Amino acid sequence: MPSSPHKPGARVAVIGGGFAGVAAGRELLRRGHDVVIYEAADGPGGTWRANRFPGVEVDTPAVMYSYSFAPGNWTREFPGGAELRAYLEVVSRDEGLMPLFRFGHKVTRLVWDDAAAHWAVTVRDLATGTSRTERFTAVVSAVGLLNIPRHPDWPGREDYTGEMFHTAEWPEGIDLAGRRVAVVGTGSTSAQVVAELAGVAGHLTVFQRQPGWVDPKVGRTYTEVERARRRNPLRRRLIRWQLFLKQERRWLGGRIIRPGSGTDEQLVEACRRYLDEVFADHPELKAQLTPTSAYLGKRAVHSSTFYPALLRDDVTLVPRAVVGMYQKGLIDADGEEHVVDVVITATGFRAAEFLHGIEVIGRGGRVLAEKWGDDPMAFLGITVDEMPNFFMLYGPNTNWYAPVFGMEKQALFIGRTLDELRRRGARSVEVKPSYVAWLNRWLKRRLDSSSFAQTPNYFRSASGRVVTQWPDGASVYWLLTKLLWKRSARFES
Repeated sequence: MPSSPHKPGARVAVIGGGFAGVAAGRELLRRGHDVVIYEAADGPGGTWRANRFPGVEVDTPAVMYSYSFAPGNWTREFPGGAELRAYLEVVSRDEGLMPLFRFGHKVTRLVWDDAAAHWAVTVRDLATGTSRTERFTAVVSAVGLLNIPRHPDWPGREDYTGEMFHTAEWPEGIDLAGRRVAVVGTGSTSAQVVAELAGVAGHLTVFQRQPGWVDPKVGRTYTEVERARRRNPLRRRLIRWQLFLKQERRWLGGRIIRPGSGTDEQLVEACRRYLDEVFADHPELKAQLTPTSAYLGKRAVHSSTFYPALLRDDVTLVPRAVVGMYQKGLIDADGEEHVVDVVITATGFRAAEFLHGIEVIGRGGRVLAEKWGDDPMAFLGITVDEMPNFFMLYGPNTNWYAPVFGMEKQALFIGRTLDELRRRGARSVEVKPSYVAWLNRWLKRRLDSSSFAQTPNYFRSASGRVVTQWPDGASVYWLLTKLLWKRSARFES
């Protein structure tokens, strides 16, 4: 969409330089808005820049985990972290975004000025430790879900004499060869780390609080012929839409998240067959790894290397939570002590705590954290009433099988809204509270009875409400953003 030759664009601060920030920056730049992208790291990449643990890779096929406008020249079906970082760097350069970035800068505070109709954005320069305040017409949060590590607070931590770190804070150059290593957690990250460390560590002990369903991940490296074929736009679109349609059949109407539904039972049965196949001669281990919840009671793990790693003689599964530490290692829920040299916490992120670490003060001095309490909610995860000219990508209840597709639709929603703000010559735009209330009543009805609500998981806030997940097909979300972006908005002149 061309920029207006008569009216200047809005000055917009985008917070974050991962997939969401690049999507927002590109959409707003092409519409003629004045964009600054603040990124705390030293380059674009977001979670794929922060997470550098062994085996890190995406669980969504690359043909879907990429922008529609930048398909990428992928070497693998499920690219690793380095390839994803490189992809975002290439896209940022090709789309003219690199000059917009302010690397090494962290946004800490946003304050809306009613009289001036702008946001005062406080930014800390991480190199110097100094802060300054800049003013913007609008702010777009693109900080993502998986950006704040969840660190366990075990008693006795101060007594432990070994090394300990979270997977998102992997030490550069650490050598784990021959050492006694503990990995705490059995989610997607743990599955990747365990598969890589098995056979490297002297002994690997894996702690499991609760099992989740695991299905085999049949990813592979592409041949040069396959890569050449995938560069054909028609073939690439066909593959992409085939994958979308396959997932939509599962998600439309919430089929996949209804415990006991046909879709849920099919997926659970496939996971059971995989358990039977791998652990046919190890019934005790199979029993310890078999969940009792629905398929999406917690995030399903996609891996063909995790289960085989657990069968190794130098790997031990402890099917109990860690409850404490002592000088030499960890203490499990049965009180058993485990001697380990290194503790790796694969304990996930504070996904339900949106905008953690950024103070947001909206219209009339309304503090967003106080408004939300334990239950963050927004209209389509993008806008919040009492927060004028403030938008989010990958906000509350927008996580599903195609996150990058969602980010593009959210960026389009924001771009259209700011264009309308410019066209009208309005001072601010804010979502109508009735739309936020209506959507979140619908979300609550759908999610309270879903698989997501069955077990403790990162989908749920402290109150128990599911605040990260979308309960239906991506097509439903896309239609809502397309149809409601204007009628849900209240413009103030």
